[in-house]
Amino acid sequence: MEDRGSCGIHQICIIFTLIFSLCPQHCRGSWMWLGITSVGIPEKMGCTNLPLSNKQKDLCKRKPYLLPSIKDGARLGIAECQTQFKHERWNCSTTKEPSVFGYESASGTKETAFIYAVMAAGLVHAVTRSCSAGNMMECSCDTTLQGSGSPSEGWHWGGCSDDIQYGTWLSRRFIDNSARNTSTKGGDAQQTMNHHNSEAGRQVGVGGGAGVGLLKNGDGKGHYRCKF
Repeated sequence: MEDRGSCGIHQICIIFTLIFSLCPQHCRGSWMWLGITSVGIPEKMGCTNLPLSNKQKDLCKRKPYLLPSIKDGARLGIAECQTQFKHERWNCSTTKEPSVFGYESASGTKETAFIYAVMAAGLVHAVTRSCSAGNMMECSCDTTLQGSGSPSEGWHWGGCSDDIQYGTWLSRRFIDNSARNTSTKGGDAQQTMNHHNSEAGRQVGVGGGAGVGLLKNGDGKGHYRCKF
């Protein structure tokens, strides 16, 4: 039975390696790819073969327990992007060209600006939710509001709020590190623009209780100011 289990893990790892090798060039090094994987990532596969930048791989190796939240954040970001653009000619597709991965590596487009914002917000939301659920070693829920309330109305806050600060911090560290590790034609100017758009997404997430859906309203006008 142990041999069969080991064989199964080995076969899954081979499949993942083949998928990554067949993935388009602009998809490589993009953590967003983790959001469309249909099966779980085997722990024995390690961080080296995942579509991450070098700095992201280093973080993954030090804190492998972050992977489920990172994958969930990528899934949330892509899903929200597809929801907001479902009636548009470009709908944040992960299969048809130009795909979401191609726009991520492009520069000077409103699509790129939105992708960076919504992915950053998605990661904040996923990590914060995992913290509140007790799935993280380094964070939990926010207890700063406990004991507060309105004595005149006879109630006190006794719950446990979402600790969004850790999710925001991790989103900055994970995504901005990736941008610093990628060489693009726009150089420092594009990196600055990408950082601005990622931060815009994080701040909207913070203002909306980590709600990714607040990034864009129904008529296609953003509630944040992105640069492109």
